[in-house]
Amino acid sequence: MVPPASLERAGVRVSIPRGPWAVVGGALGLTCLFFYRAVFSADVFIARDMLLVYAPLRRYWAQRVSEGDFPGWYPFDGLGQSFAGIMLSAPFHLSQVLGLLFSTGVAMKLAVLACPPLALLGTFALLRLYDVPRSGAFFAGLAFAFSGHMVSLTNSLAYLMAGATLPAALWAAERFLRAATPGRAAVAALGLASVLLAGDTWSYAFANAFVLLLAVTSPEARGPRVLRALGLVALGAGLAAPQLFAGLAVFARGAPGASSLEDAQRWSLDPWRLPEFLLGPYLANPTVERAVPEEWVKPLLSTGGFSTLWTDSALIGVPVLVLAVTGLRFLPWKRWAPFAVVWGVVLALALGSALPVYGWLYEALPLWRPFRYPEKLVVHLTWGLAVLAGFGWKALVSSRERARWAALAAGTISAGLLAVALAERLGAMWSHAFVLGRWPRVPPETLATLSHAFSGAAFIAAGVALGCALVLPGLAGSWYRAGMLMALQLGAAFTLNEPLYILGSEELLDSPPVFVDTVREWASRTGASSPRVASRIQRFRLPRFEGFEFQDSVALMARASLMPDTPALWGIGAADAYLPAASSRLQRLQVQHPGFFTESQPLYGVRFSAYTPTAYEALAPKPGRVVARDDVFELLLVEHADALPRLFLAKPHCVPDETAALGLLRTAAFRTAAQAAVECGAAPLPTSGAQPLTGRVALAHETPEHLLVDVESSADAVLVVNDAWQAGWTASLDGEPAQLLPANVAVRAVGVPQGHHRIELRYRAPGVLPGLMLAAVTLLGLALTEGWRRRRVHAVTPMNQRGDRAPAPSEA
Repeated sequence: MVPPASLERAGVRVSIPRGPWAVVGGALGLTCLFFYRAVFSADVFIARDMLLVYAPLRRYWAQRVSEGDFPGWYPFDGLGQSFAGIMLSAPFHLSQVLGLLFSTGVAMKLAVLACPPLALLGTFALLRLYDVPRSGAFFAGLAFAFSGHMVSLTNSLAYLMAGATLPAALWAAERFLRAATPGRAAVAALGLASVLLAGDTWSYAFANAFVLLLAVTSPEARGPRVLRALGLVALGAGLAAPQLFAGLAVFARGAPGASSLEDAQRWSLDPWRLPEFLLGPYLANPTVERAVPEEWVKPLLSTGGFSTLWTDSALIGVPVLVLAVTGLRFLPWKRWAPFAVVWGVVLALALGSALPVYGWLYEALPLWRPFRYPEKLVVHLTWGLAVLAGFGWKALVSSRERARWAALAAGTISAGLLAVALAERLGAMWSHAFVLGRWPRVPPETLATLSHAFSGAAFIAAGVALGCALVLPGLAGSWYRAGMLMALQLGAAFTLNEPLYILGSEELLDSPPVFVDTVREWASRTGASSPRVASRIQRFRLPRFEGFEFQDSVALMARASLMPDTPALWGIGAADAYLPAASSRLQRLQVQHPGFFTESQPLYGVRFSAYTPTAYEALAPKPGRVVARDDVFELLLVEHADALPRLFLAKPHCVPDETAALGLLRTAAFRTAAQAAVECGAAPLPTSGAQPLTGRVALAHETPEHLLVDVESSADAVLVVNDAWQAGWTASLDGEPAQLLPANVAVRAVGVPQGHHRIELRYRAPGVLPGLMLAAVTLLGLALTEGWRRRRVHAVTPMNQRGDRAPAPSEA
């Protein structure tokens, strides 16, 4: 991202058709071409988090809103958590409306397919502000939109939408920095807010940083631009306040993000993957896994324990690199040096555990700690290279000497890549240095496959570089050569990246697996409104089905094994915390005491667990009886007869803190009695004596955010609500405010006197209401200011007849 001072204009400018609709049409057409498997089929995106996270979240949002409610509480993960605080839920993003018009799978597919045109057009518009020729700006846009990282992000909707929105947000920001009007401020602030509303806090933080960078590096009126940038950041925060405040409320209680530096640096960009920027995903299998095979990831790449990569391709392409080098060669170094430093810092952070930089920032800046998985930063590296390539295009079409220099650079790169390919094909230099260095006992056939894949990728990249060397000298003034260069870039991206996006039948999101049917039958029979399950599947055999791709089998196995949060698609919850806004108490229990947490899940209402037969047979004593079998996937569903209901009466046992409560829960005798470890605080609850506690609990009304419970107790007791302890819940007893208390470490309780009473519990997501008010005030203020400005312009229009100039409304 290098906005230089104006270079001399080209003598002959190459441009795509000048009509804006031609640019939009080109962006849409290329998207349909690249994603033809998605566009021209009924299949939907189902890879990894699209199935595990986004489909359940978006279906829940659409269901609640279609019923006239707005989701505040998400009951299906980690005993429940703030829906807006999850961030990835993106409850205020415009794309959610698609879920009201289409099915969940189709709505997500349309949201994914909207991202490449948005990324392309945003990059194009930004570069046009710096007089980059239309053809160069379009080239940079398509290079970013169809880069390996962006295509791989079709498995993670929030990060894809945020990355695609970033260029348009910065285009609007630069327009505002150049000419500040309320209208431009509103558009730019909405652009910045949209990055956060998409669900990605990291991209939002970097978007604001890039706005400030644009301001401080400008040679023109730096002071006013910096003030405008700061004001724009504040306005963007104001419009994003509902999402921002909800996330900050969760962060303030220590819930989101990484539990340690080691956890934060998982999914770092391995240094050995840097050649992928040129060579493409040479480790990936494009025909079977459509990803890097798990058996290669574990021994070869540093992922912090994960068996898959965050994204399977980092390709940006040889033509982009050639043009980026050209840009660096001919731009004034004082202009590009600050951006190069920032790009270098982002690269160092993306490398994560390979360098100490990420650790330094983690220790020095507490606000950095919620961020994790450094490979997410590759989107900014990719976009920076694409933008720099656009400036390189501008530089080389301005003179034949520069074009010849760029061609020579491309030829040199081609020769270097050819040498690398021959060194591997003839001498196995790369495979000995990388593969054998990290995987000494690699099977010979795997070593041969890896070696051939690397050398083949290098040969192809050398050929692309040679094509650039032939095309670049006559680029200025030649439509044919401009089209050839774009074809080289898009052809490489299509060949190497297109196989990596994963589709599957929408039936995967709609037809319930065997175990879900069993759980729903039990819930219907017992009247339980919120059944909970757990997946105890660690190792499994993945069956293959004729006519199904490998990733179809992966998705089917995830559903069959009740992997979080797939059961939420059918209204079934889980105690395990998979999403980031889970209660900090539950996260500590899950991370610091995993064995006990697994053993005690029936205490938190988990009625069923899925096991493999081997794992179940190894358990002694057995956790429950087998109530269902899935012979296709070789899985068992076990029912825990001792599972407690969501609401129950218990005798309170007051403890001073969370540690003391955990100590009590470790006692089997305490867990089996009708007792609850309650952190009573300064006003201990009355004891109920030695007599057995009897009573009745009946739900009079239930929504995720509102419970009315009729309770009848034989003695003073507590009503235990087996939902996560989180801020935002309030309670009343017979219409009077009542105190909610932490119980059994991770859930909550309300004191209940002897007799018949009605307890009401309500939830309001912290931060959402103040955020909505601030967003409304910000938007109203911008609208009123712009209206006043336009009236003032019309009022002084007659002055133009006397030679004075008033700013035109179109400048907004």
